[in-house]
Amino acid sequence: MRLPSRLRLKASRDFAQVRELGQSFPGRFVVLGVQKVADQSHFQFGLITTRKLGHAVVRNRIRRLLREIIREKQALFALDVRLVVIARWRAAEASLEDLQSDLLKTARRAGVLKA
Repeated sequence: MRLPSRLRLKASRDFAQVRELGQSFPGRFVVLGVQKVADQSHFQFGLITTRKLGHAVVRNRIRRLLREIIREKQALFALDVRLVVIARWRAAEASLEDLQSDLLKTARRAGVLKA
């Protein structure tokens, strides 16, 4: 099952807006950029994996893992937020369980999970 296209941030201006107007919450494997948007009926997310992580194979693997986590846990996220997930260099060595626990812990600290 794929994530609907409407959940993804695609334009660079959307990423920049989240970084400028939102807050940043660091975790061990990811940094979470969060922007609250009042008139939104669903959450949106975007992923950033830089070359610091490794070759394209490594970066694509991390993106696949993060998308899978978000797909599984999408019901937990509040509807009025935009998220930008930035993978840190340690994410290349992390397992799916490590990434999932870190992402959810960081999201909980950021206050973007439903009560």
